[in-house]
Amino acid sequence: AGNDGGNAGGNAGSGGNGDLAQLPLSVIFGSKKSKDYVRREYKQYLQRFLSTSSGDDDDNDNVPIVITLASVIAFWTEDYTDTKRVWELVEPQLQPVDAEAIRMLESVRRLIQRLIRIDDGASSIPSEVLSTESGDAAAAVGGQCCNSHSQNNERKLEISPAEVLYVVYLASLPSDVRRRIVYEKRGAARTAEEDETGSMIEADDATREQLLAEAALISYAIETCDFDL
Repeated sequence: AGNDGGNAGGNAGSGGNGDLAQLPLSVIFGSKKSKDYVRREYKQYLQRFLSTSSGDDDDNDNVPIVITLASVIAFWTEDYTDTKRVWELVEPQLQPVDAEAIRMLESVRRLIQRLIRIDDGASSIPSEVLSTESGDAAAAVGGQCCNSHSQNNERKLEISPAEVLYVVYLASLPSDVRRRIVYEKRGAARTAEEDETGSMIEADDATREQLLAEAALISYAIETCDFDL
């Protein structure tokens, strides 16, 4: 995959990625360099989205246009019909064996799941598309990347497409917007109900930075997919 970007093609492509060499290794994704054509297609989609969204209205001048979770998911699921398509962009990492890596993976996934639940646009997306249940993950994981039965494929993470799609969404945002989302809703829940719904999010800074790095890697891959053309 790639690294932290400002705007893919407009969002994920204009810097803000930091130093790739200094980013933590991904605990979720492996690279699919052979799929650069898919990244180019998505980069062009983001550019068209930003262009169309900004329009010609003078009232829109200087108003930043930010892609939504729904528009990202609509692209990668063919309008909510194929949740496996996102595996053309990335593939699951192998299951970690180190205790610290396992802990970090669990923490990052928990953060992603809570961020999905509080996203303002989540209510407009079919619930089955946003499901992060482990059973759904096991059934949906892999797509084209995991059809063979090699030992390595059997060791790949069983992560839901919804979790992957959310990281792709973060990767599609300007880096400052991405960071604000990942670091928002901090602090202890004020009520048990808030804790249950995830409207208040507990996560340490290391977990948040790891999620930002995961998005950064994808953003960088989108940003640089056409550099050799």
